[in-house]
Amino acid sequence: MKYVVSDIHGRLDRLKRLVEVISLKDDDTLYVLGDMVDRGEESIEVIQYIMDKKNIEAIMGNHDRMMLYSLKNMDETEIRRWNRNGNETTLQGFNKLSKKEQGKILSFLESLEYYKIVDEKYFLVHAGIDMVKLKEDINIKSFKEAMNSQEHQLVWVREDFFMNKGFEDYTVVFGHNPRPYLDKKFEKEVKKPYKIWFDKIYKDKICIDTANCYEEGRMACLRLDDMAEFYVD
Repeated sequence: MKYVVSDIHGRLDRLKRLVEVISLKDDDTLYVLGDMVDRGEESIEVIQYIMDKKNIEAIMGNHDRMMLYSLKNMDETEIRRWNRNGNETTLQGFNKLSKKEQGKILSFLESLEYYKIVDEKYFLVHAGIDMVKLKEDINIKSFKEAMNSQEHQLVWVREDFFMNKGFEDYTVVFGHNPRPYLDKKFEKEVKKPYKIWFDKIYKDKICIDTANCYEEGRMACLRLDDMAEFYVD
């Protein structure tokens, strides 16, 4: 079975409970759509837990990218951005590690892909795609080259993606946008408990961010094989 979860944000407790709820087996795969870190209390522990599991695969999120670019690349722009986005517990946990352990964490983050295609049907990404840029680039580049040219958009894009038409051939499964944020943008009533969002207009997108890092939020997981939904409060 193939499962997808996103925006862990340091909630190792919920991630572990989710693994129990879905009875994750050795031959199953749980895809984590980025944002392992920040805001929660156990960001470093979340990374280490995922690193230790052969049946859990992570891709890059904007918070993971800010961490990598701040601590490894010493990018001043990313450092300022990360400092504004709840990095306190992540930085504290990272600074407690040995240099060797820090190196392993950063090497792992650096190895993360920005998207995955599953079963030639699902396009997994943290935030979304700049479809306008992709349509322009695809005329002069391969699909892979075109995607690689918009790493920033893959982890940061919001309305320009989820309010417009996506792929013809893939259903995009993404996070980054908590369910109440989506509802407000579409001028819909915000209902609790938050549930996975299915694009009812274009029917080509699914957002699995149910505000896990917020007080009234929870962690959501989608099983791609049959669209079964799982939630951990």
